[in-house]
Amino acid sequence: MKTKLNILGILALTWSANTFAQQDKHLTMWNENASSINPAAVASMDEDVRFLTNFRMQWLPLNGNALRTNTFSFDAKLMKVKKTGSHLGVGLNFTNDQTGDIRYTSNVISVPIAYNIGLDRNSFFSIGISPGFVSRSLGTGNQTWDNQWNGSTFDQTISSGEIIQGTASAFDIGAGLQYKYQSDNQSHLKIGFSVNHLTSPSLSFTSTGDNLYKNINIYASGTYFQPERRFGISPSILVSLIGPNYNVLLGSNFDHELFESSRRTDYVQRSFISYGFYLRWKDAFIATIAYKFYGFKVGVSYDINVSKLSSDTRAQGGFELYLKYSLMVDKSSYIHDRRLFRWRGGRGRL
Repeated sequence: MKTKLNILGILALTWSANTFAQQDKHLTMWNENASSINPAAVASMDEDVRFLTNFRMQWLPLNGNALRTNTFSFDAKLMKVKKTGSHLGVGLNFTNDQTGDIRYTSNVISVPIAYNIGLDRNSFFSIGISPGFVSRSLGTGNQTWDNQWNGSTFDQTISSGEIIQGTASAFDIGAGLQYKYQSDNQSHLKIGFSVNHLTSPSLSFTSTGDNLYKNINIYASGTYFQPERRFGISPSILVSLIGPNYNVLLGSNFDHELFESSRRTDYVQRSFISYGFYLRWKDAFIATIAYKFYGFKVGVSYDINVSKLSSDTRAQGGFELYLKYSLMVDKSSYIHDRRLFRWRGGRGRL
């Protein structure tokens, strides 16, 4: 397929700093919704229900070719066993990507399902699968071809002679494992492994096959929290492998717990302000800031591009914004665990 060189360049860069094209989401703040890359992480939060929406705009200076990513997710706990903490987790993930003059668009919808097994009071192991549907589409308004060159410009009134399907879609599935350790002082550790595009679905706009590479993700994240200082550090690392490409994202957040000012004697979710610094290997330096209050969490990140693309992007990598809401339906399981709630008024920790 022959089209403008600048479009090919954008498509070739849509997954990582390397240059082999396969358009998959890559979010800076992946740890806020790990179920989007690992179905075993669905409903592994402390709360019972969670909603999240995320927006990312990348490479803004590239003359309208910026990559835009929108996500929405929902997950919830079902069939909880209070004695062990075991439960079924179900969710819904939706992702929309669009980039380039030809509006190359990717839509992915999946339904992650996992079972979380309580190994003991503090340890949990989960296994999950994520059946779904993936589609790709091309806009037709801005495509140009070699045989449309009239000697001075591309003339789109000249027939291109190309036979291209505007859409392609296929069934997709992923699977994963996760281990979580949760201490009583709000510290925790998560280690996960997943493989997406397990069936290597075929997506092609021409008669030739175009199978997606399997996407392997390995990650570790955690928080070490000091209650007496109301301060925590939350490091994480994600390694993604997809065909000949790789993506490595590592860094840490620094979390400051805020005071509760009300004198009412009920239980409320803890509030934090967090800031962080990350590195996407051979691609970008990243700064983040987030605020969590009464079940809501809003966060922003900004990438400063340092790859070979930085001369074209003027070091402007990407802007990302998310909003999350988490709800505790049944508080009885956590009132004596000191993990999620504080006594309003700061009289002590549960």
